[in-house]
Amino acid sequence: MKNDINNFYYKNNRLQQLRGFCYAAQFGNISKAAERMNLTHSTVSIQIKTLEEDFKIKLFERNGPNIKITTDGERLLKLSLPYIEGIDNLQLEFKKELKIEKRTEFHIATNSTGLNFILPKIMKKYLNANKDINITIHYAEYHEALKKLKSGEVELALLPKREHLPFPDYSEYLPVFFHEVSLITQLNHPLAGRKNLSVEEISRYPLTLPAEDLRVIPDLYNIFPKNNIDKKLRIKFVNWETTRKYIEQGLVISISSDVIISDEEDTLMATSLKHLFPKISYGYVSLKNKELPEKINNLIEASRDIYSERKWNKVYRDKKKSK
Repeated sequence: MKNDINNFYYKNNRLQQLRGFCYAAQFGNISKAAERMNLTHSTVSIQIKTLEEDFKIKLFERNGPNIKITTDGERLLKLSLPYIEGIDNLQLEFKKELKIEKRTEFHIATNSTGLNFILPKIMKKYLNANKDINITIHYAEYHEALKKLKSGEVELALLPKREHLPFPDYSEYLPVFFHEVSLITQLNHPLAGRKNLSVEEISRYPLTLPAEDLRVIPDLYNIFPKNNIDKKLRIKFVNWETTRKYIEQGLVISISSDVIISDEEDTLMATSLKHLFPKISYGYVSLKNKELPEKINNLIEASRDIYSERKWNKVYRDKKKSK
């Protein structure tokens, strides 16, 4: 009677049947499979027997305590093993997910502009409000940042939207910061603060531009040819940190985003070129269809707050200059 009850139980428990079968196949021994599952030898034998009856196949050739898997058994093992391993690892994987969700740190990748001009104020606001959070910031330009995002090395990337480099299908882009394209000069430069500067006026002065493969501004390298001006760059630089030093010395001027000019700037000036170029955006890139944890959503909200503050400060500064 007891065996009948066991047979009925295992006929209605496919998972247990397959677990018994897979472990017996891996160990080549039912007793070892039973030990691994913390069950009796007879229990695992029943699991295998009921599975054979259900599928109407023979899974093992038996020779005393030793068993040898059949061809049909090999086929079933190949199909079953990934599911069994997944189920058996479910608790461990779930604990990992909980750990990731609860951990007080996360990783973000960003380029040079984000690292030096956008994130510092955001981090100040965010970390002051979240004392238990630790953040690792990875310096990475476009391709490297997306590679880190896709691999899971970072949870978020802060990048500009580039017309010539669309974001890949596996990602989602959330624009947060919108910046005007500006002419960056010394404060006392003849073009500083002028409205509606023409391309011809800009071309009269020694000029440098961001590296072409790192450009964010649409049509930046076409603006002079479009206006029939053969403009040669006086000096070429790879990063803004270097460019700034040469602008401060009065050697060159540059066209860039006004994000690189801080609210407290007292050396350089950003003169709007919004009549020549559209606004450019920076935003957060995440994996598509992946729900972001609360700590990252809080960072995005803090970023929006900083952008709103910066817009207000810019309007205030512009009004003061016009008086």
